[in-house]
Amino acid sequence: MLGAIACADDGQEGGGDESQADAGEPIEPPPPSCDAVSSGSAEVLAPVLRATLPGSWDENWLASPALVDVNGDGLLDIVAPRHSVLYVYDHAGALLWQTAWSHSASDSPEHGTVRMWPSAAVGDLDGDGDVEIAVSAHPDDAGLNVAVYDHGGELLPGWPQAYADAEVRSIAAADVDGDGAHEILITKQASGPATNVFELDGTHASGWPQVGECTAPEGDCIDYGGFNQNIGAGDLDGDGVLDVVSTYDAIGFGAWRGDGTPLEAHPDFADSWVTGVEAYHDLALAMQGWGEGDRSEFTYSPPVIADIDADGEHEIVLGGDHEHSASTDNQGVSTWVLNADMTRPEGWAWPKDSGPPLVYDNLGHNIVPTYPAPSVGDLDGEPGLEILIPAYDGLLYAYRSGGELMWTYGFGSQSPFVGASEALIVDLSGDGSPEVLFTTYASGEPRMPEAPAHLIVLDAGGNELHEIELAHRGSMAAPSVADLDGDGQLELVISLKDALGGPDGGVQIWDLPGSADNCVLWGTGRGDALRTGYVPAD
Repeated sequence: MLGAIACADDGQEGGGDESQADAGEPIEPPPPSCDAVSSGSAEVLAPVLRATLPGSWDENWLASPALVDVNGDGLLDIVAPRHSVLYVYDHAGALLWQTAWSHSASDSPEHGTVRMWPSAAVGDLDGDGDVEIAVSAHPDDAGLNVAVYDHGGELLPGWPQAYADAEVRSIAAADVDGDGAHEILITKQASGPATNVFELDGTHASGWPQVGECTAPEGDCIDYGGFNQNIGAGDLDGDGVLDVVSTYDAIGFGAWRGDGTPLEAHPDFADSWVTGVEAYHDLALAMQGWGEGDRSEFTYSPPVIADIDADGEHEIVLGGDHEHSASTDNQGVSTWVLNADMTRPEGWAWPKDSGPPLVYDNLGHNIVPTYPAPSVGDLDGEPGLEILIPAYDGLLYAYRSGGELMWTYGFGSQSPFVGASEALIVDLSGDGSPEVLFTTYASGEPRMPEAPAHLIVLDAGGNELHEIELAHRGSMAAPSVADLDGDGQLELVISLKDALGGPDGGVQIWDLPGSADNCVLWGTGRGDALRTGYVPAD
């Protein structure tokens, strides 16, 4: 492992270049950013594997487990899509129910025919006191690719649904029209309109799918293919209702109100709408709307909506694929922070660039490159939120809220390939200082890794505390942390890439001794079980 690198702001507009990544020493952990608890431990103890839960051969893609009370007993259960099967376990790991894609649990075969790529969006979506579960998939033989289940595993009326003939790799749930019920938000692959919003009865929400209205009075509206959990929601305009943010395979992204009307760009931009603004790294070119220079696509970037600079307004955080107007060759990951009107906060006038990719092509055997999924939380105790993002160059980057590179940690290798999941931010000792926790994964045939994969625990300064080997090829998906059994101590749940075999599936519960629930800042993939990537204001 390369370990943490201390990096002062070098004054360059790009930031985060290779010279920074190769210089410096690990930094001292910053002051605590959360309240400490007396029940914590004096040190960060190593996670301990408790159990591998029953299951079949199903593999996992990018689905982070959801830890939510599904059966209503007051304890948290585990919701884990694995390929074509949706598993739901109780807090102790006993199987509550399972169902194959597009079937209800009461009449389900053992397996379905298509994969579910993203995390399930889980919560009380209709306000009836019971949990609902939304999932998406590659189209099956009937073309169905979006489904919503009740807490017992039965399909809700109106589901499953089909939205175009493409895989839906992005799903979230949010109340985007202010009616008190959550809508289902998706982004699909391939040609647009890629973004859509469903009501809970399976019908399209009013105004969706929506791209056409943002062609007037000026500016194109591009909405073309999301390939990795590319949907999010948050209150960007301050009206108390969540807005929709969708990233996709284009030089730009979309931001809409819940009724499908696009959010406006600042008047200094040639394009009237956020959706029409091209993501040139040079702000002058972005405002002009054309030119020759570096720019980013957001093909694999889950959006995060949070108040990064503590100015009372939410910004959009993205990890873009760094390209140039003259070439689509990938140059690495560019980390962006943008205001809702596409202007740029202080310290973020230019996106921050990583080094070049270790690999960017298909790695075979159902292993994908490290995708730039941001997570945010207060690492240093100062106003604002820090940003963690794993990059194609095999480094986990930590940026301060003002844009300075705080540290990097090396997780990756090229041959054999080792990649990393989205990172969690959670205090594992109760001392008020959060740790950073993520998994790595390796290339190779199923259950035959070409390199070891690990569970990594870092302190807030990026210093490695624990490196624990995981089974087989590790986990491409972010793990999840919560107090499952109500004993005041956190548990960790990992959905491995490969099932262990025999009666054992690929979902594991790990104990986190000495931990408490005082400081879970980013506890699962996309930040919460609704998968919105949203950090509400305090």
